[in-house]
Amino acid sequence: MHILHICTSLNTGGLETMLVDIVNEQVKTNPVSLIILNKGINEDIYNKLSKDINLYRVNRTQGSKNILHFFKFNYLIIKIKAEVIHCHGSEIIKYIYLYKQTNIYHTVHATNMSLGSLPQYDKVFAISRIVQKDLQERLNIKSTVVYNGIHLDTIIPKKYYMYDKFNVICVSRLMHQTKGQDILIKAIDILVSQKNIKNINLDLIGEGESYKYLTELVNKFKLNNYIRFLGLRNRDYIYSHINNYELLVQPSIYEGFGLTVTEGMAAKVPVLVSDIEGPLEVIDYGKYGYTFKIKDEIDCAQKIIDVMEDYNKKKIQIKCDEAYLYAKENFDIKKTAKNYITEYIII
Repeated sequence: MHILHICTSLNTGGLETMLVDIVNEQVKTNPVSLIILNKGINEDIYNKLSKDINLYRVNRTQGSKNILHFFKFNYLIIKIKAEVIHCHGSEIIKYIYLYKQTNIYHTVHATNMSLGSLPQYDKVFAISRIVQKDLQERLNIKSTVVYNGIHLDTIIPKKYYMYDKFNVICVSRLMHQTKGQDILIKAIDILVSQKNIKNINLDLIGEGESYKYLTELVNKFKLNNYIRFLGLRNRDYIYSHINNYELLVQPSIYEGFGLTVTEGMAAKVPVLVSDIEGPLEVIDYGKYGYTFKIKDEIDCAQKIIDVMEDYNKKKIQIKCDEAYLYAKENFDIKKTAKNYITEYIII
């Protein structure tokens, strides 16, 4: 079965990273081609593509309506003659004019998506049950759940559960209105200024439009000795360093899944998430992680204290071992890629 994946760009992001992981797994058992529509390319992600993948670039400037790009795009689809077309961008199907002789699929990566061109796809995938529920209730779109996955075998797990300084990590694009980093910063302020907890450190990994706002917030609370902005770090760095932390926090306000949460679980690091459906689903509604009330820095601070107490009570390693096994069973990229191939066949 020849599989063709199509994406609009290959910039930095969870969707693009996930796509590369999936095609690299699928090409081990099936012929795989990839068309990238726009010029935007992150070289670090691009260089991780397997050399066995047939790669095509349309090199369209984002927003361009140049008809030549769309002819080139359709020519490539005809040339490839794939039996399966898997789109990663809901509007891509609108530009497939000349070749609709095969099944065309799309993966929805978040809640609150607009209807757009979704009804035109032969099958829609959802990355979690909450995304599936959202599509059904709001848009009356039926979908099939295929969980995102990670390379568990490349993540170095945590071995020691003792600390002098309690190191916390948050990995996400700096978009506080969506990702909630401001809530976490305020929680750290409560711990330092009100609870007199001085042996704590927070590292924020990522870049984005909220950088200025978040750095100003840190300055306002005088937390420069407790909070660092490490900027963008590639996955190799994260996978080899995440085990140095005592806690991973995802304080998101909106999140369809929570890939960094699975990475924390795979590293045997405790995870704390806001109580929204995507991340809650990942930790099986509190069984394999900790939760706090969404947008509530007071509760977030208290739950960090709870995790610290579980370290002192020697309870934390058991919880982390169980979370690791759960992640291994449900969120391995090999299983994700295989599940997609199975679902391609079932219409």
